[in-house]
Amino acid sequence: MPRRLRSNRNLEDPPNIEAKVNYDHQESDQPLRFLPPRSPTPTPTPSLILHTPSRLPGITSADIQILRTKQRRLQRSATLTLQATRELGPRAVRGLASTLIFAQHEAGTAVCIDPRGWMLTCAHCFGETMQEWRAHRRKWLLCYTGLAVQVECLVWDARRDLALAKVICIEVPEELRSSRGPVSATPVFAYIPLSTSQSTTAPIICIGQPGADDLESAAPRKTAYDLIEISQGRLCGMIPDVDPQDNSEIGSLKHDAWTYWGHSGAPLLRRVDGSLLGLHSSWDDSTAMRHGVPLVAIKAFLNEHLPQAEDDLRASAESPCNLENKEPEFIVIDSSD
Repeated sequence: MPRRLRSNRNLEDPPNIEAKVNYDHQESDQPLRFLPPRSPTPTPTPSLILHTPSRLPGITSADIQILRTKQRRLQRSATLTLQATRELGPRAVRGLASTLIFAQHEAGTAVCIDPRGWMLTCAHCFGETMQEWRAHRRKWLLCYTGLAVQVECLVWDARRDLALAKVICIEVPEELRSSRGPVSATPVFAYIPLSTSQSTTAPIICIGQPGADDLESAAPRKTAYDLIEISQGRLCGMIPDVDPQDNSEIGSLKHDAWTYWGHSGAPLLRRVDGSLLGLHSSWDDSTAMRHGVPLVAIKAFLNEHLPQAEDDLRASAESPCNLENKEPEFIVIDSSD
């Protein structure tokens, strides 16, 4: 049996927007915008808004140092990152704005798939076991601009290797604060729609975070990769005779876009329209083939667990049935089920 490695196993140790957001008309390259309040007494946003600089909750002093270091690097390189991405077209820019990286040292990547702040990533980015996931349900993520958000993983599916997390806290920089203040506004996140058709051969763009440690070196040393790397390639079919819903050992979708340890959860975007075709999850060192979670598994997972989106974001934010107004329901789906 060839040794198969997951990408992130590298360590032992503010413009006004319309009420209805349509992806095809969402030209902003910013990861986050705020929906202005509709009335003088708006419903407070469910997310906890912090103003920069803030004392971030749920993070150790050692991890906050790593987060701030990554944040400064992203802020310094944001303009160059955006310029380089624009060369690939506006769909790639939307992908960049919708992709977030884990702030911890072990790397990992996630993609926003709903303007309400629902993030999709691989289950093993939150833990290789149920116990590890339960102990680390909350993580801090960073956008390419350095914007920091805290998410809580509410659905963890080891068999599909998928996790669904919701933004619960946002650290808002000064430039995103409106004259009325974002506390009275609804946050709207850049997001990537699922592809309307499955493909196993389409040209793709992969956006992800390479790990900082060079695991190909005999001596300990760091890589020279940027925190966010964009690569191009093509889907290379599926593993034959394997259930596409079972990605627990290795991703059933194959692709050849460049990735490194830490890319787990990176979106695989159809190059022609920027829609989501899969998530990078793993690689096979016997073939050098990259693997991922296919669209068919992602759609089944989200059909089961993503709350119904509202076309009108104001109605969604104010609805008493809105998920954020409920106590979180933690869902665990283990491969042993």
